[in-house]
Amino acid sequence: MTTTADLLAAIGAHLAAVELPPIASVLVTAAISAPQVTVQLASHDPTAIAHGLLTWADTLTQVTAQARRVPRSGSVHLSVTGLLPDGASVLVYGAMPVPEHGLGADLAPNATTTIPLGALRRATTLREARD
Repeated sequence: MTTTADLLAAIGAHLAAVELPPIASVLVTAAISAPQVTVQLASHDPTAIAHGLLTWADTLTQVTAQARRVPRSGSVHLSVTGLLPDGASVLVYGAMPVPEHGLGADLAPNATTTIPLGALRRATTLREARD
């Protein structure tokens, strides 16, 4: 069983060992069925979120990425889920306004879709090329 202290120690060690983008919050859920650390990125800029998620993905194993349209809020959460080196589960996300085009633009409220990491890479390079 993973305790709150175990999860806090795991995320604390990871944050100390790896240079990662700024975070806004950390939530530790030590439920028996699904213990997990949830990390919210500090940025609301789509390019910075995509870059931050890719940075986190490089430090995790068994990584998946998703886009989720938050109901009744006008925002999309882009996220990566994976395992820390000690096996603790972590979900990292960034919240942004629903875009006109790109990741999450076509999602209905409360809908979720898996996205390839390559789509996050394109989100960083396409935006940078237009700026």
